[in-house]
Amino acid sequence: MSAPPPRVWIAVALLALSGAWNAGNVGPVASQLAGDFGVSLAMVGVVSGTLFFAANVIGLSFAAQIGEKVGLVWGMRSACLLIVAGNLVIAFTPDFAGVALGRILPGLGFALTTTVGIVWARHEGGVKLVGVFGASIQLGIALSLLVGSVLFDQGIDWRVGFLISASLAAIAMGSIPPDAETPPAAEKKSSGFLRLAVRQPRVYRLSLLFISIYGVPMILGAWMIEYLSGEGDVSKTLAGLASFLLFGLSAVMRFGGAELREKGWTHKVLCGTLGLAAAGLAAIAVDPVAGAAFLAAVLLATGFGLPYATALTEAQDLYPEEPAEPLALMTLIALLLPIIVIPLVGHAISRDAGDLAFGALAFFLVVATLLNLRRSGYPLSSS
Repeated sequence: MSAPPPRVWIAVALLALSGAWNAGNVGPVASQLAGDFGVSLAMVGVVSGTLFFAANVIGLSFAAQIGEKVGLVWGMRSACLLIVAGNLVIAFTPDFAGVALGRILPGLGFALTTTVGIVWARHEGGVKLVGVFGASIQLGIALSLLVGSVLFDQGIDWRVGFLISASLAAIAMGSIPPDAETPPAAEKKSSGFLRLAVRQPRVYRLSLLFISIYGVPMILGAWMIEYLSGEGDVSKTLAGLASFLLFGLSAVMRFGGAELREKGWTHKVLCGTLGLAAAGLAAIAVDPVAGAAFLAAVLLATGFGLPYATALTEAQDLYPEEPAEPLALMTLIALLLPIIVIPLVGHAISRDAGDLAFGALAFFLVVATLLNLRRSGYPLSSS
């Protein structure tokens, strides 16, 4: 396969970055939204997290079919349009109901981006371009947290941040080559994955690993800045820098984990590093100050990033006949945690009990680490 032209690399990166930006653009301004609209932080959590990720789950259920109907190019453009529209609604709404609607649309758009966008990326540039897509998702969350925090500390109206979010999606849409090709459809294989999966405890163990490396970071993206700046008296900018370090470094660690796996690092060691993330959460639960925040960011990034490639490989190895099925199921399960927990953490922070919420998440990561020291990824049919 010849190397794709630079415009394809740029388009892939912008698509992933502009979609993932919406997973982090509410966190820095959560308190402002609560104050301006007269709602609780828990309600902001429902709108920013629960609605967004619920829409993401719904979108993932239909994204493949939409991509087949309208083609990859219009699928990606439609994703960008949904993100643009949602953020413009939030930026100009006079009512909190508009914020709710504005979170649903980017949730659907992000789901479409991660489906048709990653198919196009793999078709155009293989595994390397898929790696660019995955790293850009982490970078998008990282930058949205940092930029939002800086804007907050500069006293800039929170609506400006959502105008930036809309502009990024518009730029991403303009970067999509009009002559992008649709890869040939894969032959449909017979499926019996779910029937086998529900009977195997190791599938449930592996789901805890996916929830840890996908779901818990989304919760931190929503509330880490608010928690550090509220209960820890850390400035928004410093809290944003810590969050940026967490997601930016985790992108690097994802690549590092894949290389270490190829070099022969064992499953137990790579998945055992998830315990570092538990230690990081425990550190800021005990003492949410700037020093602990930056130490925690490094530990969290390492713990979430190094097991990433192993988790994806383990999921696909469950059902070699159709490896996309277990991967899709694990991703959907992982999104359930932020849907349920983001409002609860917001409520805890509003009651100055964020340390208990972060401590509970640390305990969850400890359990997930211990249960995934043994491999889960071998064919279900061999059990």
